[in-house]
Amino acid sequence: MNRSIVALAGFLFICAGIITAFYQTTIESKLDKSQSILEKIKEGEEYLKQTNPSSKEKAVNIFSELAGKEASSVYEFRVKYNQARALEKNGDHYLALDIYKNLRTKPNLTDSERDQLSYSLGNLLLKLDQEAEGKGHLESALRSSTDQKLRSKVLQSLGDFQYKHNQFEPARKNYVLALQEDANNTDARIGWGRTLRKQGKDWASFDVFDEYIDTENQLAGANEKVVDEYKDSVFVQAKALYSKKTYWKSIELFQKALTLNPTPSIEENSLYYIASAYDALGRQSQALEFINKALNNANSSLDQAALYKKGTIYFRQGKFANAAGIFQTIVDKYPKNHITEKAIAWKKESMDQIQDSDEVGNTTTQGLDEESVSGDDRKSSVSPLMEKNKSNFNSSSDLDF
Repeated sequence: MNRSIVALAGFLFICAGIITAFYQTTIESKLDKSQSILEKIKEGEEYLKQTNPSSKEKAVNIFSELAGKEASSVYEFRVKYNQARALEKNGDHYLALDIYKNLRTKPNLTDSERDQLSYSLGNLLLKLDQEAEGKGHLESALRSSTDQKLRSKVLQSLGDFQYKHNQFEPARKNYVLALQEDANNTDARIGWGRTLRKQGKDWASFDVFDEYIDTENQLAGANEKVVDEYKDSVFVQAKALYSKKTYWKSIELFQKALTLNPTPSIEENSLYYIASAYDALGRQSQALEFINKALNNANSSLDQAALYKKGTIYFRQGKFANAAGIFQTIVDKYPKNHITEKAIAWKKESMDQIQDSDEVGNTTTQGLDEESVSGDDRKSSVSPLMEKNKSNFNSSSDLDF
């Protein structure tokens, strides 16, 4: 009896050892392999979130390698779908399209997976200008999906396509709907802001971009490319308005450019053009205020032009001594160029005006009244330069060099 018990116990012990060994060599090996695949998938998905070219290539390599191996059916969709996303981000649109279409034929896809594929297929087809088929897939995703983040991306995709084809009002509406589904969809917010700019709603656009920058800076930080594009677009639009002589609006946009932490160059240009716009509007005191700001900031690229403008304003105000001093400063401080040549002529004109004023004063002291001076004598007090530029002593005379 004891021998039977010992034999049975020994047999059970051996079986347990065999089972343990089998588990360790087979089951644990499969678990380790599955865990390794999952870690690789997560690594690739992290690369997909990044925007630099090397990250795109790394994502393509990871998912292409995983797709070439026998992966667990649990991860097959995730691997192939991310492979297509990586290829799409890398510019291999038609390879990505083939993978998306092949995945749609797979049986046993979940509703969530079908919706993801509908979005990705529709979005890519619209990028390839296959409008009817692309919109069909996106509308299918909108009908069936309750995932607000996915619905937001679908609406954003429609907005992007409409923006690309200059359909700005439909694009604006879809961007707004996208944000109603997911307020954190920054790409939709950026698209909304750009669309408002295209519609001429500059200040509404500024509000959208300012909110985007404030919100993103509190989190991971706003996209530098988007912020730089925003800053540059405000300045470019301001300059375009200035060129069209829409001075008040250009002043508003140059002022806005100054609030956006601009580069030293944009700051210098904005201050100078604000001064020029005020001068063109006959607001000489405001023009001088901004000229002085341009002269006193760190950037000196437009200082010579600003001094020249300051001199011409003083001349038109009848402050000939001040004007002559500024024109002389230009000649002394800067190498010879077209501005110094003009400054020499304007200085001579300023000195002639001072001399004429002195002569008139002396004549008055000697008891000559104004009527005793002939019309020809009065005219002779205006130099040939003044005669030549008589029509140009308005506010725009010194805007073009």
